Amino acid sequence: MTGYGWGDLPAEVRDAVEAECGPIQHAASLPSGLTGGTALSLGTPHGPVFLKALPTDSPSAPLYQRERLVGAVLPEGVPAPRMLWSGNTAGWITLMFEHLDARREVDLGPASPDLGDVMDIVRVLGEILTPNPGAKVPSATDNVQFLMRRADALLADPPSDLASLPAYRAARARLDWDAIAGGTLLHADLHEGNLLAGPAGVRLIDWGLACQGAAWVETALLIPRLILAGHTPEQAEALAEQVPAWKAAPEAAVTGLAAAWSLFREYVARNGPERIRASRACAAAAGRAWVEYRTG
Repeated sequence: MTGYGWGDLPAEVRDAVEAECGPIQHAASLPSGLTGGTALSLGTPHGPVFLKALPTDSPSAPLYQRERLVGAVLPEGVPAPRMLWSGNTAGWITLMFEHLDARREVDLGPASPDLGDVMDIVRVLGEILTPNPGAKVPSATDNVQFLMRRADALLADPPSDLASLPAYRAARARLDWDAIAGGTLLHADLHEGNLLAGPAGVRLIDWGLACQGAAWVETALLIPRLILAGHTPEQAEALAEQVPAWKAAPEAAVTGLAAAWSLFREYVARNGPERIRASRACAAAAGRAWVEYRTG
């Protein structure tokens, strides 16, 4: 989805951007994902930059604000583009980042040469972002509670086509809120669209769902993405063994989190916007396979 172009931004926002990086020589719109905001590649006298902007009254504005808080404190060792500047002008949140050249989405499939780099990133995140370097983001339990409200609504009145209901209920009962809590800054949304490969290696973008929790949660949230990409649950968990933080993950809490992740997508596949229902149904099937594997 492509949102606003450079010329659609208020003049005050464009002036603030140019005050920071110089006159804009050219602007190219990029896909803006589900937020529907501005995503632009801007040519400046000092080289290209990447700009994100969104009205402060947009439903997605809290995600931009969370990314702004993370960008202000993200350590150099994290393989992510640096936030160069941020502003809140004329009712718009604006984020400017280093530009990533020749990028492509990573391939998480079983034969992908990107897998080693991706698992290295997960390991590095756990090491560098423990403890949280100071980003004032919500707790991971807040993120999971958002999922569980939809999940529990589905379990309270399960649709006739909801497969593996006994497995889901057994897994949901194992959710352990204390085990999810912790002091690590988590990206919490690792998937192909947020992992970009280029000449400098794989880089991680879009920290809008960042939260603070147990280090193992980052790896757990990647596992259903690996299954969706073609791995079996057993293969996905074997890859997770490369991450030291995963070795400390409590078995019951992992199973409960698997249920939360999957049931949320089961809910959205039935009740979300039409344009995303099919993709969420595929994600739910991957998560369901993981839940069945862990409760089998």
